Amino acid sequence: MTNLELAWALKEMGDLLDIKGEEPYKVRAYHRAAQAIENLEEEVATIYARGDLEKIPGIGKNLAKKIAELLETGRSSFLENLRREVPPGLRDMLAIPGIGSRTVRQIYQSLGITALEELEKAVKEKRLRNIPGIGSKTELAILRGIEMLKETGRKVPLGIALPLARLFIQQLKAIPGVLQAEVTGSVRRGCDMVGDVDIVVVWEGSLHQIQEVISKHPQVKGIAEISSGRMALQTMIGTVVEIISVPPEDFLPALFYSTGSKAHRKRFLQLALSQGKRVSSLGLCTDRWLQAEREVMEELGISLPAEEVEERGAPADKLNPEGETFYYQALGLPYIPPELREDRGELEAALEGRLPRLVERGDIRGDLHMHSNYSDGTASIRALAEAARARGYEYIAITDHSRSLVIAGGLKVEDIARQREEICRLNQELEGITILAGIEVDILPDGRLDYEDEVLKEFDLVIASIHSGFKQGEESLMARLESAMRHPYVDIIGHPTGRMLGRRRPYAVNLERLLDLAAETGTILEINSSPDRLDLNDVAARQAKEKGVLLAINTDAHDPARLADMEYGLYVARRAWLEPQNVVNTYDLESLRRVLKRNRKS
Repeated sequence: MTNLELAWALKEMGDLLDIKGEEPYKVRAYHRAAQAIENLEEEVATIYARGDLEKIPGIGKNLAKKIAELLETGRSSFLENLRREVPPGLRDMLAIPGIGSRTVRQIYQSLGITALEELEKAVKEKRLRNIPGIGSKTELAILRGIEMLKETGRKVPLGIALPLARLFIQQLKAIPGVLQAEVTGSVRRGCDMVGDVDIVVVWEGSLHQIQEVISKHPQVKGIAEISSGRMALQTMIGTVVEIISVPPEDFLPALFYSTGSKAHRKRFLQLALSQGKRVSSLGLCTDRWLQAEREVMEELGISLPAEEVEERGAPADKLNPEGETFYYQALGLPYIPPELREDRGELEAALEGRLPRLVERGDIRGDLHMHSNYSDGTASIRALAEAARARGYEYIAITDHSRSLVIAGGLKVEDIARQREEICRLNQELEGITILAGIEVDILPDGRLDYEDEVLKEFDLVIASIHSGFKQGEESLMARLESAMRHPYVDIIGHPTGRMLGRRRPYAVNLERLLDLAAETGTILEINSSPDRLDLNDVAARQAKEKGVLLAINTDAHDPARLADMEYGLYVARRAWLEPQNVVNTYDLESLRRVLKRNRKS
């Protein structure tokens, strides 16, 4: 089990105990343990193998036993008993963004509600606001959360789906007879929310043999569906993993087809037919491709001879995903990366030689948003700098929270001087990395920034972010953002729309106005790589590029391990058609300094 899944299991234990009315200290113990495990840099399985579970902060003897059972069996008898004791509908309510276990317990005890449908009806009848501690605002938030739950359905963030996919791929490849396994579908395209995890497997045997092995996987709750060449698995965390089993010669056609999107696939077939080429001539003779071709032909009213032309050859290495290049070249096109395959003009751009040279991991020279133990981070500035240097970065910016964010240990003015002294000392001691003294300053509800100008002007870089007052109307929120963007010392707007994937909608931002202001004021907008944010999203980031707005891909890391989250921001950037020149943290340090407001010459 991964750390994330263990953390979820412990959090669920705490939530269910809370719903049952257990003592608050017990509930807190499970929640603290979940948080500790989620923030660990090392896998708990490795720590368990050393016999050091109880050395993890917050993990005592009883919790260590429960974690050991999860690691050894993939299940927890304690959690299963809790699930039996708590009505299933109450567990469903925990999935509502913004509602916690204590609120669920209050609703259950006060109104006897045990199902989402009953809860929605009660909210619409305004019966929740009479429960002590809830009120009309919480009632409205619950209604919005139910609506969001309906919108997202069983979709999960990419930050959950991608690690799960990699775990399955790693373990599928370890099964004798599996020659290749690759993630496909919306996960391969880097979509921010995905419905399921699709994996193409090349197997020298039958799907039933895979079923026999994979059904014993500790992450698998059961086989949801099985048919010819396909198997859907229900995992313990609720995500469906679909395995597509093909022979070696069908690997590339299956990978190309299932990567999608459907709209991109359709446009590809339309282009092929316009050139008089059939799927057989492209080496795509599988049932799915043939059916898709027939559908496109019917839609376009195209009638071609029934006989197929001779099948085109195939790439020499049939098991290498890069072999997809072959299909595009057959139509006179360059390779189109998976992230672009959304029918947003990529085929037309490819035909005209306008495909962007997408930003890559190797282009990133630094991370401009991270938190140390001066605020709510868990690591020292030195540890963050050394981790960044190990990733090949030239620079980082330490941007701890400002003073008004008390819950995050925001910096008092006297702390700033102490931190800056440490940064100066580390810049002298550490070779190969430069640390910029930055800050993430709150944009307060009245539009002021959390520090005076004489404080802000001393920083190397300032990120301004909204952390409160989310429910303000568009006019008020835009006034706050505009005030910050026109400020002479604000370089970057952090997580500009405030969304939390699957949990909180963007606040009332006028996106077009935001982008126009950024272009006018020269303010950089952030793509926040935190897997539960991915904010700006790909559509907005592409619009920013078109308006000439510069962007920064930042992790918002609170510990060294989270520097790896840069990968998720890169998915957003690539889906947005961003090139290195559009992203300021691909610049060398001198060029980066020149684009910051404080260093511009008027």
